Amino acid sequence: MDAADGRLLELVRALDALGPSPTLIQLARAVEEARLTIADVAAHVRANPRGYHRASIALRDQYELLVMTWLPGQTSVPHDHAGSICALQVVQGHAVETFYRVAADGYVDLEFATPLREGEITAGQDSAVHTVRNPAESVQTLVTVHVYAPPLREFRQFVPRPERHLPERAPRRVPTVAIVGGGFSGAMSAAQILRRARRLGRSMRVALVERRGSVGEGLAYGTRDLSHLLNVPAGNMSAWPDRPNDFVNWAAERHGNARAADFLPRAWYGEYVRETMLAEASAGNAAAKLDVVFDEVRRVARHPERGWMVHLARGSSLRADAVVLAIGHRPPSDPIGAQWTGPRTRFIANPWRPFAMNMVGSDEPVVVLGSGLTAVDTVLSLAQEARRAPITLISRHGLVPQAHTAAPVAPARLQSLVADLVAMPGGVSVRTVFRMLRDKVRLLARAGVDWRSVVDGLRPHTAALWKAMPTNERRRLLARLRVFWEVHRHRMASAVAERFSGMVERGEVRVVAGSVEAATADFDAVRLTIRERGGNRHFEMLAGWVINCTGPTPSNSAESNPVIGSLLVDGWLRRDELALGIETADDGNAIDAGGNEVRDLLVVGTLRKPALWESTAVPELRLQAATVGERVVAMLGERVRVVA
Repeated sequence: MDAADGRLLELVRALDALGPSPTLIQLARAVEEARLTIADVAAHVRANPRGYHRASIALRDQYELLVMTWLPGQTSVPHDHAGSICALQVVQGHAVETFYRVAADGYVDLEFATPLREGEITAGQDSAVHTVRNPAESVQTLVTVHVYAPPLREFRQFVPRPERHLPERAPRRVPTVAIVGGGFSGAMSAAQILRRARRLGRSMRVALVERRGSVGEGLAYGTRDLSHLLNVPAGNMSAWPDRPNDFVNWAAERHGNARAADFLPRAWYGEYVRETMLAEASAGNAAAKLDVVFDEVRRVARHPERGWMVHLARGSSLRADAVVLAIGHRPPSDPIGAQWTGPRTRFIANPWRPFAMNMVGSDEPVVVLGSGLTAVDTVLSLAQEARRAPITLISRHGLVPQAHTAAPVAPARLQSLVADLVAMPGGVSVRTVFRMLRDKVRLLARAGVDWRSVVDGLRPHTAALWKAMPTNERRRLLARLRVFWEVHRHRMASAVAERFSGMVERGEVRVVAGSVEAATADFDAVRLTIRERGGNRHFEMLAGWVINCTGPTPSNSAESNPVIGSLLVDGWLRRDELALGIETADDGNAIDAGGNEVRDLLVVGTLRKPALWESTAVPELRLQAATVGERVVAMLGERVRVVA
């Protein structure tokens, strides 16, 4: 390239600046901001009568930029992208992108085709089996710009079905809902849909797609360590809104005596959710069917006729009449990557990864980043063998979760207090909320009522208070007071708190309020420089291992979730201004880029934080799943279509 390439050269610089692992959103944004025209790529346009022309503009380890030229009638063969992200812009003419489904006999059959207009940008990852073509009837040469990350070196090519091998007549297809994510929210959404379809005698197929190798667990209940307990009593953990004792009864039947006040193992709860979903699947009529697909959704694209195409990383694409996004948290991000030098062998990025801590010796000092519930569980895992070296927890505030009381505390009645707050002119003030809560705690304390009563009494009203807060107040809550609320709201089981406190008192565990300024590692240890909170005092410590327990990554990030990225690029989702999740309507419908409700795209779980703030606990999620079940079955009804 030379100076004449202008904007094309600027695009290369922008792509270079994205670093070693550019995301779908970043690639699409870079192409969009380049504002390429035919004049910018004219020097690389080459018409070839034998086939479309690929001009490589820039080739790096992390991406490749190409300009492609297509004469009328020229097309690519059906292919996939073998894991690469692709961002495409039509610079001149108009293209047709055609998607295929893989048939059982090895041919691919046309699913649908969609036009791409001049100037339009699209992007996807593992975007199923597709072709791009310049229609034969076109009178204009098609010119497109493609960015692949990483470069598209290995990919599969497929054979479209010849006319002499016509398939058998396609069977009538029952209405299908695809659920993306198989943790609590996805599993119970599936159970609710199947339950309601059975009761109404409706035909329905539920395709539950989960990237892990198990359903019902997600990040929250995937542990196999029985010392990791639920932080809510079993009596509040029923997966069904209308069966309050369901989990307690299940636990008593499977594992012996269980009481409503018990804090039971999280592994049991994952087992319970899975069995609850499968029980509904087996109880349904023959027409209400559950398919569990262990794969990762990489793209959800609108079908031109109606519904969606759900493209998977490995398997064939799914046709769905409705999609439920039940995507939970992703593993934690790296909080000290920029401060780290040397090998990473002594850094455990995700404590929930199987066998993550098997190599940590009891005689090796450990630094844990974070001091929340995940950090506490990590300490308990490390302490299964008698420790001979200390564990240090480092977090910005140095706060650890409070403990539940040994005996249950009844929630305070706060309806009138909340009504007064919501009615305040100008919206709810965070400072006023916390002042009134402190006053309520002091008042009840005089009568011998524990402060936990107030916190638990506020839980049913947090969404109403959040909705009544102006954006600046929400931002203030998140920046200044969120951590204080969370250590009181998300508490340790009393037995866990007793064990953890004992380790602190004996000096086996230390909690430091501060931050890591530097980490220098070799293959045997890590030397950390810690800056204590509230001053300029620094100290150094040597650790055998550093474990990241800073909390999960938000699932609305295109960096961590390609399906969210694809829907954002295509305008079917809109991220909120506080970056908590995605915009949703009161009933759980997604809000698109234009502010419209997307009736057949529903959201359950942590992605609904922008509307509800707290959207991670079972009492809220089971209600959301029940709403999804009702709305999906009502929306799809007895819809039956013949697949083209």
